[in-house]
Amino acid sequence: MSHSYTLLGAQIFTSGKPSLADIKIENNSIVSVSPSSNQNATEGNTSAVSLGGKKLYPGFFNSHDHLLASYLPKVGGSTKHNSWLAFDNLYKSSGVFAERQQLESELLYFLGSYKNLIAGVTSVFDHIPHQVQAPFVGNLPVRLISEYTLSHSLGNYSLGWGEGPALEYRIAESTNKPFVTHLGEGLDEDSLTSLKRLEKAEALGPHSVLVHCLPFGPREVEKIAKANASVVWCPTSNLHIFGKTTNIKLFLEAGVNVCLGTDFSPSGSLHLMEEMKLAKTLYQDLYEEELQESVLLDWVTKNPAKAFRQNLLGEIKEGNLADLLVLEDEDSSKNEISVSQLNPGKIDLMIVDGSPILASPHYKKLFSDLEIDTETISLSGKDKIVAGSPKRLLEQVSASVGYKKELAFLPIF
Repeated sequence: MSHSYTLLGAQIFTSGKPSLADIKIENNSIVSVSPSSNQNATEGNTSAVSLGGKKLYPGFFNSHDHLLASYLPKVGGSTKHNSWLAFDNLYKSSGVFAERQQLESELLYFLGSYKNLIAGVTSVFDHIPHQVQAPFVGNLPVRLISEYTLSHSLGNYSLGWGEGPALEYRIAESTNKPFVTHLGEGLDEDSLTSLKRLEKAEALGPHSVLVHCLPFGPREVEKIAKANASVVWCPTSNLHIFGKTTNIKLFLEAGVNVCLGTDFSPSGSLHLMEEMKLAKTLYQDLYEEELQESVLLDWVTKNPAKAFRQNLLGEIKEGNLADLLVLEDEDSSKNEISVSQLNPGKIDLMIVDGSPILASPHYKKLFSDLEIDTETISLSGKDKIVAGSPKRLLEQVSASVGYKKELAFLPIF
């Protein structure tokens, strides 16, 4: 359905500097960003929504997830491993995995998408062969990135995803897509030599999106930087599986395009807001200096848009897709970027592809005007309305496994 409306009085940040702006949205796009007119939405005016100076960010981008594995509890406890395969073998032999297998793929994909949605994520990269995710592209409440080439990893333990890194990278170059692969996912020899394997395949370059890069030092970081490749950091998962994580400061100092991801539920964070929180505190602990909020915001907006060749995402500007996140105004008096201490309850309004998808109840009329069906949920003790029915999803999970199943990444009651 064709639609048009304007967000009035949004506090946006351009090059880190705050300003008040009016954002006009037509269908799925931002058609204008103009200085705020200080107007208020008047009663009966269905085309204007007053934000009253609330902070407006681009929708967040989760740069690494495996939605088919959206299930809990975590596996592994305090046991640490040297390779991803050792953990994967443990996971595949666990009761958690056996129970997860009772759920249909569609149900798992929708669980994973709502897990991301309640954390402000409007776009997610699901690292999986195309034929697995294809049935769900365009059908989830979040944007599922579908234009990419891939390999599972580079090494003896690699799964047979794609047509091999050499060919997959050449396709990425010729079609202007990202080539995505796990790299250095561990502390063993196979992980240490994975970058050499990537180089030998001639698959290290500006289209490369390298997930983890856990054991690499200055020499490897320099090569990745010179190649203009991007790196995805997943600290929660790294610490859970290996007890160590990537020396991300080396990558920052080398000017590498860094992104943030949650990895999959058996080892990763509950959702991206929790990952952002950990990234901030861990950076302080590891390097005894503060990770700037603007840098953290770039890791989940501009940087992944660059890495994944999504030129219409990651920034609030005319012509871009309308994927937006409005936050409740508890701290809007502070005219500065603030994203590291967010929780789902602070989401005031989320817009995906131009349509509202999650919001505080006072936006109910916007949903009804656009004929979007909603249900009421509770996030961090606050009522929200959401498109679709995540409550029904949880009921389906319980019916599938035969008992009332609660999933901490979807705390909607």
